Amino acid sequence: MYNSPRLRKTTAAGAASLLLAIAVTGCGGNAATQGTDKGEGSGKRGAITVSLYDRGSVPAEEGTMSDNRWTKWVNENGPVNVKYVTVPRFESLQKFNVLFASKSAPDLIFEFDTAYQGQLYNQKQLLPLDDLIEKSSTEYKAMLEKYPALRKAGTMADGKLYTVGRPIQFGPQHYLFIRNDWLKKLNLQVPTTPEELLKVAKAFTEQDPDGNGKADTYGTGLSFVAGIILNNMFGTGFTLFGEDQYPWVLENDQVVHDWDRIKAAVSFQKALYAAGVVDKDFVTDKNGEKQKQDWISGKLGIYGGNGADVSTYETLKKNSPEAEVIPIALPTTEFGQFSPTLTSPIQMTGMVNAAAKDPESVMKMIDFMVTETYTTTIQNGIEGVHYKKTADGRAEVIDPEKNKKELEYNRDMGMLTPLIGKNYGLKNKVNPTPAEQDFIAIYEMAEKLYLNPDRPIVGITQKAFLPLLPQELTQINTNANKTILDRAMQAIVNSDPASVDQFIEEAKGIWEKAGGTKVDEFYASWYQEHKADAIMLKDIYEMGKQLSTVE
Repeated sequence: MYNSPRLRKTTAAGAASLLLAIAVTGCGGNAATQGTDKGEGSGKRGAITVSLYDRGSVPAEEGTMSDNRWTKWVNENGPVNVKYVTVPRFESLQKFNVLFASKSAPDLIFEFDTAYQGQLYNQKQLLPLDDLIEKSSTEYKAMLEKYPALRKAGTMADGKLYTVGRPIQFGPQHYLFIRNDWLKKLNLQVPTTPEELLKVAKAFTEQDPDGNGKADTYGTGLSFVAGIILNNMFGTGFTLFGEDQYPWVLENDQVVHDWDRIKAAVSFQKALYAAGVVDKDFVTDKNGEKQKQDWISGKLGIYGGNGADVSTYETLKKNSPEAEVIPIALPTTEFGQFSPTLTSPIQMTGMVNAAAKDPESVMKMIDFMVTETYTTTIQNGIEGVHYKKTADGRAEVIDPEKNKKELEYNRDMGMLTPLIGKNYGLKNKVNPTPAEQDFIAIYEMAEKLYLNPDRPIVGITQKAFLPLLPQELTQINTNANKTILDRAMQAIVNSDPASVDQFIEEAKGIWEKAGGTKVDEFYASWYQEHKADAIMLKDIYEMGKQLSTVE
């Protein structure tokens, strides 16, 4: 049977930290707010607890995250009584640990962090769902049959299904943007090689593309998303920003730690730095905020964008109305041509507490959360109040300000909501603003450029579908890469032409001394054992194609 790419047995050392927080098995079945018996199933209406992120975004007049118009709607229209247990969005793991330790963890748990899902599985805190789904589910069972990858992704090392998830529209996540109006003004073409990209960046820096008579423009960004994309250009997921390094690639159907691609990527970024076409302070711009400000102020020619960020585009157009922005394909290198990060076509978000006292009621709630009724309501609100239907069945917002206050805070109630179809995504928005119309055109261009499997995303598969490293190997990977990243930055800013060669030799030594070859061997063995049943790149593109046909 399929062993999830996310799970491996945790070592004793790795389990220790979680065991301190999770002293005993959590239990569910807390009394929930009473609702009307819908007369479904056996007759007695069940009561369950469900976790819900709290981002502190609920307007005071709407109530609280656990008690508002939408939680009341669920209890009035759903199949079971639900008591919501809120957890701070960015401190959720700490709160869950406390809840488990105090025997008050919810029956139905929602958490985006797949590594934490794996930890809960290893601690035997999760209920296997195969029999429950087979005997008690209708809606989610049908979704599993329609999207088999959901079963693959939710199956753990023992061959049983433990997590539930949803399909998501497959599309661009990162974009390599360029100022096309600057290209036209300087009589330049879209760069198709690293050499051409450097040439364009130099022109953007030196030839006053904004026409203000000042030397105040940069050719390209190098921090955060831009830096990630420039590494992707050379076929490596090794990035100068963040801790989630991904330097493994497939060669001759074998997983290898590719140092040649890292060397080429760092060499190119060193060339950009030496040419003076990037912000010299890029090293400290870890979240890309300064780079973003340069872009929206009209002082940057090439920018790494993240998501359908209409607000950033809109601000740029306000500051520079003449700006013409287009996405471009990643230039071809000696390693081939690749695409930047894409969204995952599936996302695993939910788990059932092993101590839930009424699993059948939990399954009823899961089924309810993937229905069209629930999906439409949580996404669009109440028909006639928050939206009206168009002739083709899309939801047209009646009053945007009303929805901003009454609807937008409920998004985390839709963590099982399929994010597909005619009512999802910017492309399907009714009456988009001028800025949104522009970005829809940008998105469609990016789809053609980036969704081509002949220009694949880098790596073995998407990171979400890689196996979870045992704790010992996680520490090796994290600690070694922290030192390697520091040396990479030093090599880029060092004026010595030999600094990159020296960096690679030092990096190899750091990796081997730390025990990094064990990490390499782990991924290599996993691939050989599971390449036939794990979710690989071909599966991702195939599912993306399937989702594109959903109306």
